[in-house]
Amino acid sequence: MAKDSRHGAHPVCRAVAKSRKKARSACSAQFWQMSDDEVSTALLEASRLRAQVAALELRLAAEADRREVGDEVGATDTASWWGHEIRQDRRAAKRRMRLAESLDRHAPTAAALAEGAISTDHARVITDCIDRLPDDLEDPSIPERAEKHLLNEALDLDPKSLAMLAKHVLTVVAPEIGEACDARALEREEREARAHAWLTMAPDGKGSYRGKFSIPTLHGEMLKKALLAFAAPKHQSSKKADEDATEVVERRPSPERMGDAFCELLERLPTDKLPKLGGLNASIVVLIDFTSLTSDTGRVVLESGQPISAAMARRMACEPGLIPAVLGSSSELLDLGRTARLFSGAQRRGLVITQRECTAVGCDWPAHLCHGHHDDSWLHGGKTDLKNARLLCPRHHARIHDPRFETTIHPDNQVTFHIRT
Repeated sequence: MAKDSRHGAHPVCRAVAKSRKKARSACSAQFWQMSDDEVSTALLEASRLRAQVAALELRLAAEADRREVGDEVGATDTASWWGHEIRQDRRAAKRRMRLAESLDRHAPTAAALAEGAISTDHARVITDCIDRLPDDLEDPSIPERAEKHLLNEALDLDPKSLAMLAKHVLTVVAPEIGEACDARALEREEREARAHAWLTMAPDGKGSYRGKFSIPTLHGEMLKKALLAFAAPKHQSSKKADEDATEVVERRPSPERMGDAFCELLERLPTDKLPKLGGLNASIVVLIDFTSLTSDTGRVVLESGQPISAAMARRMACEPGLIPAVLGSSSELLDLGRTARLFSGAQRRGLVITQRECTAVGCDWPAHLCHGHHDDSWLHGGKTDLKNARLLCPRHHARIHDPRFETTIHPDNQVTFHIRT
């Protein structure tokens, strides 16, 4: 019989093929025939087996990288080839390849993983910690002692707890230098976290905003504590006391309850204390006609053009973060004539409502980032009235005052610029 070229003659190839066959057979077995002890024991052993298989996989990945196996098909690197071949996320493949490279340098951790004593998550924490140690340590045995200490702790700790301990490993294995090194590392970490903080968010078109962020530990803890104050059982119980006095509130806040707490936190922000944006406090303006305001149904529009229900607008109308602009109302003074040069907050809100964005043709800068401009110059007698006002982004506001350009205001109130000849 011809030898199966896929399995080859090497013991590793035969072991992998045989293990896959046995695992496939085990998955199709009748589990109901097992005792409780057999199920629990098999589950724990399967977890250890997973770690051992991962150790083998990572060793093979490191060897494949050394041989540059992806070059044969023109792959950018071995991780890209690996991810493509097994239809794995490329970023995940690169993370696993980095772990494979680290384990190549940390034999004790690789051995513990091969024994099934630790998981790949434990191994990543340990190798990352050792790789982050300063290069100028006077005692060359410190990295070895630190790795040994973390491996011992990994037998009793989950990866998250181990990661917290790893941040201060030098204090344990080299207390004479550990405290100073930890302090410097912490300061550097905090600087980098603040410098690289980011947030993205966008409407999903289904009535929600979705986003993600990365912020320093301190600010994350501040946000978490504020949200927990709204999501805590005591707060939730007081909110629901009138609905059902006997209701039992779960002790651990769910993601849904934390999301509800986030909304409540935003609704309670004191907008009069926030920095001004475009000359106004960071308040939301809602365009709503009198009929929608008084009826049970209806649809209103935010200044950005996003719609919300009239019921939501009525509920929020008394909150400081939302200003209802009832169309046709004269409750705010929008025409200051010659009494002031700069447009007032009320006038700014009026411009946001009527113009929405920069009035230069082809420009989509949002209103809250634009400047208020007098069509008839205030210095030459122009009034600070809405009919004499327009929104222009900083670039077009500079251009409209540039003597090299002349402007044309079109019937739709849009402006175009032309170089003077």
